[in-house]
Formats: sequence, structure tokens, C-alpha cells
Amino acid sequence: MYNLRISKKKIDDILKVVALSLLITFLSVFNSQLLNAQILIGPKAGARFSWLKYEDFAKDEYKKKPVFGYSAGITTAFKVKKRFLLQLDIMYAQSGKKIEGITDPSLENHAKYHYLNTPIVYKLDFKETLGNRSFKWYVGAGPNVNFWLGGKGTLESVELREENIERLDYKIIFDSIPASPEYGGLYIKEPNKIQVGLIVSTGLVLEPSPGQSLMIDFRYEWGHSYMAREEGRFANVIAYEDNVRARTHALQISVCYVFDIINRGKKVKKMYYEN
Repeated sequence: MYNLRISKKKIDDILKVVALSLLITFLSVFNSQLLNAQILIGPKAGARFSWLKYEDFAKDEYKKKPVFGYSAGITTAFKVKKRFLLQLDIMYAQSGKKIEGITDPSLENHAKYHYLNTPIVYKLDFKETLGNRSFKWYVGAGPNVNFWLGGKGTLESVELREENIERLDYKIIFDSIPASPEYGGLYIKEPNKIQVGLIVSTGLVLEPSPGQSLMIDFRYEWGHSYMAREEGRFANVIAYEDNVRARTHALQISVCYVFDIINRGKKVKKMYYEN
């Protein structure tokens, strides 16, 4: 019987290949005529308000709070037909949690998780006029794929203080806890690194000049996959285990500035569709 172990570097390489394959699959659904018609691409960044929904949460022992984070990356959109677009984001995104003890008031667990976020959103545009100015707004929905890259956090508890440790700065290690664990390690056995869910979005589109567009995007992310099926175990704590039998949910507001790299601002082309 062989014990097959995959190194962290190998896992990172696998995630990169999966992410690239997702992008290639997304692009392959468009024929060459469509790709020659319009491709919108640009930077995107925003703020996130995330929380975890647990399978089983001990409300009598702990209370949970949402946390703030951010996201940054690039977005690409393709015109499918009049008023319809497909948008793919490749983003670094932060999620997290804050747990406070009730039976142990000194307990506090504040974690930040790092993700490679690759949502695909199907969008429908509408045009409105306000005075002598026009603008667009949209609604959209689609699948969301998160690749869990890792995370870190801080832990305080009575057990740590008894060992003269005021606060433990820990990092997440995707592995079973060994006989001699690393100091400050939170070991998560068999994590669900690829987490899927759904996104619904709406937003505004402003066009400061031909071939360029500013998008203000509001999204709700609903997580379907559990982070892991077993509790995480700390190297330095026995009495408390980290509950990661949970799904990630988030609200996000982002701003992106995209360019039509095919038409390059030709006035004869509308940014999204001919009205």
C-alpha cells in the first residue's frame, strides 16, 4: 500500500491549469466572427462583505460576524447578441469570518481566506434616458467558481493565555495534522479547494468616450460547496477546533473600466448594442 501525497506546489499547478482550462472553454463557445466583432477587457476592483453559513453552528457557545475584504483582477466581456453579453472575471478575492465566544468570552477567531475567483455572468442590458443624457443598466446571473488558495488568521482563547500566549497568529495548512505539527498551523484535512456557487448581479454602465465604458457592479454571491467536511485542528490548541463545514456568501460592489479592443473606439459601433 503506497501513501500518495501531492505537494503544495503540485496542487497550485493543478489549480492554474484548471483556471486556464475554464477560460479556454469559455472562449471556445464563440465563433471567430463573434470574436472579431467585439471584445471588452479591463481592470476591475471592489470591496466585499462576506460571511459563512454553517451546516451546524453552536449558537449557544459562539456568535459570528461578517468581515470586510477586497477583490482585484481583470474582466472580459463578449457580446453574444443584441443586448446580451457574457462576462468572465479572473479575480483575487478575500473572504473570511469572525467568531467570538459566549461561554468563553476571551475566545476570538478572526480569519481571512484567499481565493482565485472566476465567475461567468450572463447579462441583459437596458438603456434609459435622464434629461439629455443616456445610460445603461443591466441584470445578470451565472455560475461562480472559487479556487481556495489558503488563508491566515488570529486566535485568542483561555487555553492560549494559560500558556502565556496572548494571541496566536496562524496560517492554514491543507493537510492532516502530523505528529509534530508546525507552530501556528491550522490543519484542514481534505479541503474542498474548488468551491462552486451562483451569482446574481446588477449595475450601471457609463460611456465616457466611444469604445470605453465604466461599469459599477453590485453582486450577491451564494456559495454551494462546503469549505471542508471536517473541522480544522490547531497545532497549539486542543479545546477548540475550527468549524469549516460552511459555505461562503458575499455582497460585493466593484468598479471596472473596459475597452473595446477590436473596434478601438470606432463611433459607428455601439459599446453593447445598436438601439
